[in-house]
Amino acid sequence: MNQTQSVFSRFSIIIPHKDIPDLLQRCLDSIPVRDDVEVIVVDDNSDPRKVDFEHFPKWSGEHYQYFLTKVGKGAGYARNVGLDCAQGRWVVFADADDFFTKDFNDLLDEMVDSEEDLIFFDYINVLSGDITRQVEDRKWYSKFMASYRNGEMDETSFRSMVPVVWCRMVRREFIERNGIRFSEMRWSNDLFFAAQVGSKAKTIKVSDRIGYAVTSREGSLTKDFCGTAEELRVRLKEGLKSENMYAQHQLPCKGRMTSACLAVAYKKKGFLWCFGFALINIYDWPVAKVMLAFLAKKMLRKR
Repeated sequence: MNQTQSVFSRFSIIIPHKDIPDLLQRCLDSIPVRDDVEVIVVDDNSDPRKVDFEHFPKWSGEHYQYFLTKVGKGAGYARNVGLDCAQGRWVVFADADDFFTKDFNDLLDEMVDSEEDLIFFDYINVLSGDITRQVEDRKWYSKFMASYRNGEMDETSFRSMVPVVWCRMVRREFIERNGIRFSEMRWSNDLFFAAQVGSKAKTIKVSDRIGYAVTSREGSLTKDFCGTAEELRVRLKEGLKSENMYAQHQLPCKGRMTSACLAVAYKKKGFLWCFGFALINIYDWPVAKVMLAFLAKKMLRKR
């Protein structure tokens, strides 16, 4: 199901959604109403007890589409559905529980004629339940962007430092030419997409405008990070795949995409659980190997 079909647009904003219609509406309300913007929402088989599909959240602009998928394949699949029908020159990704700031409209004006393949812009991190309160839960990437803008980090290093898809504009022609799509699993579905874009973009730009608000809330996929063996395995596989992509393009990233997962799992579960995880996943040697190497370093440090 979809609403008004889009005509030519300069910007396509793609939003995956599941079970949080009030937060989705907040996100939609933050998007400036412009003739050159299209908004595409893809619902990932939401629970009808949580979402009133007869009164699905709407954007006030003319060029708005929403798709109600019933396969439940996660945000990566939903974003791919959005990419398949996007028409804008630039693609912008947002999470349904985040929103855009007032500066986003000016950012669109400034970047509409840019020639780069990839544009990063800055963000704030706030509590979802009280957006007046800024927090530091997810401010690492903003610090990397500041370091790059200030000349403290070179472009080669920066390209592998921001493995997320919000806070960036990507030229759609570049995405299609390189056949870039999202991984379709529950966790880390955007990691390899970000790695491909960051590695393959011929030119990049980093704006100091704060165009986005990332929220922290209970119940999000990142709140209980690596809480299960299945999640850890998926995140490690995507991390290793992303590290290999950066390495192929001579970008420094060895261990960076997997180190956080390994450290969190070790802190939460302990040595024996992690060792058992490696043994159980011995058939998937890259995953087992990275865990065993991590544990070996831990043991050497204790000596």
